[in-house]
Amino acid sequence: MARDRVIRRWHDDAQAQEYRRLGIWGDRALIELFDECVARHPEKIAIIDDRVRWTYAELRDLSLRAAQLLLDLGVGPGDPVAVQVPSCGLLPLVHLAANRIGAIMVAVPTRWRRAEVGSLLRTVEAEVLIAVQSERGEDLCPLHEELRQQLPGLRTILYARTGSADSFEEQMLATDPLSTEDQERLRLDPDEPAHVMCSSGTTGVPKASLWSGNDLIAMLVHQTGEALELTPDDVAAAIAPAGQGSTGYIFPILAPLLIGATSAILEHWSPPEALELIVREGCTYGTAIPTQMTMLLDLPLESVDLSRFTRFNNAGAPLAPRVAEQVEARMGCRVQNVYGTTDGGVPTMTKVSDPDSARWNTVGRVCIGEEVELRDPDGSRVPPGKSGELYWRGANNSYGYLNQPDYDSANWGEDGWYRSGDLGCFDDDGYLQIVGRAKDMILRGGVNIFPIEVESLLSHHPQVLAVAIVPVADERLGERACAAVVPAGVPPKLEDLTDFLTDKGLSKFKLPEFLVILDELPINPGGKVDKRRLQSVVAESLEVD
Repeated sequence: MARDRVIRRWHDDAQAQEYRRLGIWGDRALIELFDECVARHPEKIAIIDDRVRWTYAELRDLSLRAAQLLLDLGVGPGDPVAVQVPSCGLLPLVHLAANRIGAIMVAVPTRWRRAEVGSLLRTVEAEVLIAVQSERGEDLCPLHEELRQQLPGLRTILYARTGSADSFEEQMLATDPLSTEDQERLRLDPDEPAHVMCSSGTTGVPKASLWSGNDLIAMLVHQTGEALELTPDDVAAAIAPAGQGSTGYIFPILAPLLIGATSAILEHWSPPEALELIVREGCTYGTAIPTQMTMLLDLPLESVDLSRFTRFNNAGAPLAPRVAEQVEARMGCRVQNVYGTTDGGVPTMTKVSDPDSARWNTVGRVCIGEEVELRDPDGSRVPPGKSGELYWRGANNSYGYLNQPDYDSANWGEDGWYRSGDLGCFDDDGYLQIVGRAKDMILRGGVNIFPIEVESLLSHHPQVLAVAIVPVADERLGERACAAVVPAGVPPKLEDLTDFLTDKGLSKFKLPEFLVILDELPINPGGKVDKRRLQSVVAESLEVD
């Protein structure tokens, strides 16, 4: 059912004209850039995963059939199509198909469970879900059936990879391609919503940030493409998780399809399999989060042929300088850092042509078409050379959140400036360094954990009187979560807390991995838990233990 939603745009007409003057916005939609690549080299391989090797022509044909199937299911312009599948070619297939009829793909991570999936599908008002029945041996069907009962609007669930006649793939192949007339009638304007990227929300409800075609084209083709020096000859190693539609999807899967390159997708992460994919497919660049780069350093990298692998794109979290230096030395590539958020876009990035010190120690200069300000807590701009909280706006900003006005007001100003919560400082050459975070958030292996969500659930545990979740530094993952608990009677064990949270539907990656029992939580003068002091207490306690 086609929807008539009010979309909040942070760009005014003057800004849109300027982005077009700069050549980073245009009048072609995402699907039109892809179709132009098909016309140039139809027999070239577009997507490689564990099961398929699709040429550009094959992917176009499949996307036209899938588009008509979605149309037959009642999906129309502006409608969200939810997809819960592992990292594979189904993600770009459904994305292209949805965009052909003006609809929007909402990627749902396979590791999310009832608490996250239910609230997300309810928020975006999804009527169609395309999913797999199981993932890594876990049956997802009970979850989906429970959601169907709870969400009357969820009319259709199509399962992929079943091999049965009613599978998503078989129904797609049995459907005629979308007609040329309908393609023209349903053409998606490049300024209209084309994609949703998901991230964890501070209240436990995932954020669904909304992106137009021009937002993504500016970021992927004109900004990242230039910084990484991408060409149609590239083969991308998509080894970061792609299921949220963000880091692991847009940079190594969507970007290649917009410039005519190839994407090789790793379905399930493991360092040996990632390295094997890079070597086997002759990948020329890859996208990873810092945890993955760190884990690759444990492998005998010098024993394999990495001569074609020249660039490594880091996104999702800050990369330790020593890791960047070691990756470059041992893999013979250049690391390129992207800084930004799933919600707000990318204001800065390094280039592969930047000096070593900039690539290893900064997150680059301000991208073309972007504006960045460093502000004091009172909102005033800080003097040059001083650190401040990062605010930005520009050509690759999202359009805010889908059906989530509270998140809009919490993260965006009326004038379109996005508040990042990060603290940064520019050096004399215009390179940005991230020096801290203003937001109370734990970054575990590139994935956000918001303590308030975990704390609110644990506050209902019968053995918990008071609780605070704080980060513990970890060399491999960056940070892990620790529960600091004031017990109500007999102190709980860590297993008691994690079992309780699992029963509440919380995802595994959000579970606390350490437990510290305290007589009381440190309180600041304002009566709130002093988390900075608590982190010191926790670190000392864990070190003693």
